[in-house]
Amino acid sequence: MHATRTRLKWAFFATFFILAVEVIGGSLANSLALLSDAGHVLTDVAALGLAWFAAVQAQKSPTVDITFGFHRTGILAALANSITLIIIAFVILYEAFHRFQNPQPVESTIMYLSASVGVIVNLVIAFGFRGGEDNLNVRSALLHVLGDAAASAGVIIGAVIMQYTHWYVIDPIISVLIAFLIAWSAWKIVKETIHILMEGAPDNFDFDRLLTFVRTLPGTKGIHDLHVWSVTPERVALSCHLVVDLDGSLERSTEISKQLKQYILKEFGISHTTIEVEIDQCGCTELLCQETLWKTRKGA
Repeated sequence: MHATRTRLKWAFFATFFILAVEVIGGSLANSLALLSDAGHVLTDVAALGLAWFAAVQAQKSPTVDITFGFHRTGILAALANSITLIIIAFVILYEAFHRFQNPQPVESTIMYLSASVGVIVNLVIAFGFRGGEDNLNVRSALLHVLGDAAASAGVIIGAVIMQYTHWYVIDPIISVLIAFLIAWSAWKIVKETIHILMEGAPDNFDFDRLLTFVRTLPGTKGIHDLHVWSVTPERVALSCHLVVDLDGSLERSTEISKQLKQYILKEFGISHTTIEVEIDQCGCTELLCQETLWKTRKGA
C-alpha cells in the first residue's frame, strides 16, 4: 500500500507539471487545442489526486459515526470533480465555436514543444506504474496517463500540420475532439459514482447464479432479503437471510453458511458477507425485500 501511495503521489506532481507547461504554452501559442489538452491533463491531475487521496483515506480507522470508514470520501470528490470537468468541456466547445468562425494563427513551435513535454513525462509516469497493475487505483491512473499521452500526441500532429499548411482551423477541430474526450471520461465517472452512492450492486454480480448455487445446498429452503452494495469499486458487501430445514443441527446450519460465504468470495470476490440463518421466514418472502425492511419504530 505504501508503494502504491508513493507511485500515485509522484505521478500527481509530475502530471501537475505537465498541466503548468501546457497552460503556459497554450497561452503563449494562442492555441485552443493546447489549452484543451491542458483541460484533459486536468482530468488526470484530478484522477491521480483522488486516487492518492483514496489510498490515504483507506488507512483511516472507522468510527462509531462512520462505521464503514472513510473510503467514500474519494467517491464524493470524484463526483464533484467530474461534474466540473463536464462544465470545462462545454467551455472548450463554446470557445471552439468562435474559433471556427474566426480562425486565429497559432505558434506551432511552442505548441508541439509543450505537447512533447506532456508525451515524454506521461510515458515516464506509465513506466513508473509497472508492477502495480493489480491495484485498481493504479490501473485506472495508468489508463488516464496513457490517454493523455495520446491526446498530446494529437496536438503535436496538429501543430506540425499547421506549421506547414497554415490551416489554423485544425486548432479548434482538435479542441472539439479533446472536449468530447473530457466529457466522455467525466460522464463515465459520474455514472459510476452515482451508482455507488445509490448502493448499487457491482456489475459482476449475478443474482441467478447465486440462486442456482443456493438450491444445490442440502438443507436449504430458500434465500431472501438479499442486499449487495458497493462501498467503493474495490469494497463490496453482501447480506441476506438464508432459510434452512427445521431438523438441521446448528453445526449443519453453520456449515451451509460457510459454504455459501466461500462460494460468494470465489465467484464474486465479496469477502464482507453477513448471512442470517432462519428456520422460519421473517415475513419477507421476496428475494429483494422492500415493505418489511423499513418499518417505522412507533413508540420507540
